[in-house]
Amino acid sequence: MNLRKRLLWLFIPTLTLTLVAVGALSERLLLSRFDRQDSAQLMSKSRHLHEHMEADISRHLDLLRSLAWWDRTYAFIERPRVDYIRSNLPAARLANLDLDFMVFFDRQPRIVAQTWRAQQLLEVTDLLPEGGKGPRSMIGLRQGILQRSRQMGSLDYAGDAQHAMGQVMVVQGVALLLVSSPISDNLGKAPPNGVVVAGQILDQRLLDGFLQDAPGSLRVVPLAGDTTGWQQLRPRSSRQGEIRLSPRRVLDANTQQVDLQFFNPLGEAELRLQITQPRLLYQQGRTAVGFFLGLTLLLLVAAMLLAYTGLDRWVLRRVRRLNQEVAAIGIDSGRKRLSEQGDDELGQLAGELNHMLERLERSEERDKAILDSIQEGYFEIAPGGEILAVNRSLERQLDCSREQLVGHAIEEILDADVVERARTLMRESKGEHASLISPFKRRDGSLRYFETRFSNIEDADGQYAGIRGILRDVSDLVAYQNSLLDMAYRDPLTGLGNRKAFDEHLHAALEKAQQDEAPLALLFIDLDRFKEVNDRFGHDLGDALLTAIAERLRGALRYPDHFYRLGGDEFTLLLGGEDASSALALAERLLQVLEPAFELNGQRVDFVTPSIGIALYPDHARQPDELIRAADSAMYQAKQRRNQVLLYRPQPDSR
Repeated sequence: MNLRKRLLWLFIPTLTLTLVAVGALSERLLLSRFDRQDSAQLMSKSRHLHEHMEADISRHLDLLRSLAWWDRTYAFIERPRVDYIRSNLPAARLANLDLDFMVFFDRQPRIVAQTWRAQQLLEVTDLLPEGGKGPRSMIGLRQGILQRSRQMGSLDYAGDAQHAMGQVMVVQGVALLLVSSPISDNLGKAPPNGVVVAGQILDQRLLDGFLQDAPGSLRVVPLAGDTTGWQQLRPRSSRQGEIRLSPRRVLDANTQQVDLQFFNPLGEAELRLQITQPRLLYQQGRTAVGFFLGLTLLLLVAAMLLAYTGLDRWVLRRVRRLNQEVAAIGIDSGRKRLSEQGDDELGQLAGELNHMLERLERSEERDKAILDSIQEGYFEIAPGGEILAVNRSLERQLDCSREQLVGHAIEEILDADVVERARTLMRESKGEHASLISPFKRRDGSLRYFETRFSNIEDADGQYAGIRGILRDVSDLVAYQNSLLDMAYRDPLTGLGNRKAFDEHLHAALEKAQQDEAPLALLFIDLDRFKEVNDRFGHDLGDALLTAIAERLRGALRYPDHFYRLGGDEFTLLLGGEDASSALALAERLLQVLEPAFELNGQRVDFVTPSIGIALYPDHARQPDELIRAADSAMYQAKQRRNQVLLYRPQPDSR
């Protein structure tokens, strides 16, 4: 805190505390009251939505019962006639009843007649939750609706003409209101001879109508797994399932939210509606309180300006000049000492600072000579990443001058991910010595690996003030370690990945395919009549043939590192994101690539052909061993014919 702030703090605490107290009281008394009113409006709107949907279900039930309890309908179920269907089940009749489908069942129960509004079924995807999947087909959606209605007991009227059901359900991501009623005579006294099931698709237009032009939005969201603490809203009938209302959530200063989750009579969650409304009263209150606090703050600023004018004239100007001269020391201005400040306390302070600067200058010259004499690179970095100091060895190691390093950000010579890793290492080491091996950029753009040992720099108060460290060139050691690692995963003859690399990459590719829900193709390649090459021409020519085949395979694929040699004349290929048609097309191209004869050491080899077997994840297997066995089995079948590509086909059970 500078001197100006310290002087101002002598008289502003009272004003500041007053401003804070006024703001706190406004927040506690006024804004909390506005917030409660906004919450009450939101909960009222949620209960109104519940009542509106129950009213819609009751209205649909009354309309459906008027059709189900009708002598003509009762006679139609006993003896279906075309004239009844034409007069009572056209799509226009459904539209007048606000229904999208109606299905008649007899006692068995079998479908006697049905009507579906095709256009409504085609537009059901506008209300899917974020990330939800719509119906696979319209026929599948119809079948799913009828199957769920059976599961929920819509057809289990047990001879009771009074049996009726109305509820909200979700089928293949589509929300709908489903109602059902047994079929009887006009008085409902005759034993039911069937049941009518009807429903209305919930689309965005219908949900917007539930809000009745109130501000906010209503949408479908994924189901909540845990509804502990939610309020239970009892339905009018036990056959409608229960509805639970979530506690109100405040998203930000302007928005509030609440959820309604619908359950079927079996206790299973079906649909979750989310109501989002603005906090209008709270916003208006914040505007009023902000205006009042702004006027108060304006008066406070005016008082501070008056105080600043007096302080600046007699005290702060001299302090500012002293501060500027101290800050200029060490910069290219060439200033090494402070000017005279008079005989008062400020003048005495300037004199003592000059004596201290003389001692620091002698100490810095001694430290610089020591650092320049060591063979390893030395550096100091500020907390913000700016390079503060380097020695001559570091300049030689990075092929940069002192001017090109000091004052520049560490990211200019070190990758950003390595910088973050170094900072993480320093946090974990809690200020103790730590080491890190990372690449550094030289002036010519080349990378050299250095081992860095560094520790924290602390100021006089023990606070973090940067890091200092020593660099040692370990590029040759890193290159040697990388060559050893490459030898462990590389086939020495063909340069392709070996069996160890294939096993690890197959596990990793399967995990990625499972996470991305994407296909994965595995190709097994075996060479026909390869043993004949070794027998006729010798193993040296056989090795030369394997090397030539590997080169052709590498040249035929955009990502050649996906090829592996498992040993002998067996090769594999991993293709992520490829389906059966793509894998078959690539395998056919590999057959063409390997078809031309090979000219090796004066010998012509034209009788070696590949046999390729293909297995797919997840169609054929889900585990690495199972996928390998499937591809190997397909390759074995292809090898019976030679020069063929076969997709794995599961063998029928021998039992």
